[in-house]
Amino acid sequence: MPHPVSSFVVEYFYWVFIAVLVLNLLQRKYRREVLKKRAATLYIAVVVFAFYIYAYGVIHFDFSDLLLIPYVAVAVTLFAVYRRVLFPFAYHCTSCRQPLDFNRMLYSDSNLCSQCAEKQASSADGA
Repeated sequence: MPHPVSSFVVEYFYWVFIAVLVLNLLQRKYRREVLKKRAATLYIAVVVFAFYIYAYGVIHFDFSDLLLIPYVAVAVTLFAVYRRVLFPFAYHCTSCRQPLDFNRMLYSDSNLCSQCAEKQASSADGA
């Protein structure tokens, strides 16, 4: 029985898992500034790896690819319910709505542009 969807997942989602883990390791360099985003990438990696294992089980036990639908439904529900935890990445500054650069988007939990982050730090120091 052919498994086009499961075969695709097994072939490529391993590399997606590795890419998410590499991103998580790159975020380690900014330990104090990126705690929430680092946890989010770890949670996403767990979901991707579990999907990989589930698809591998479907192929190994020669089940139908339709059995991937319940996993996808559960994963989408988890992502919808916990979207604030799993997707803390913002494209725009939460203060001035200016687009964030790639480094601020991935490596800063504040989701503030560099100017707004400096203003916030100076006001916190002055207080």
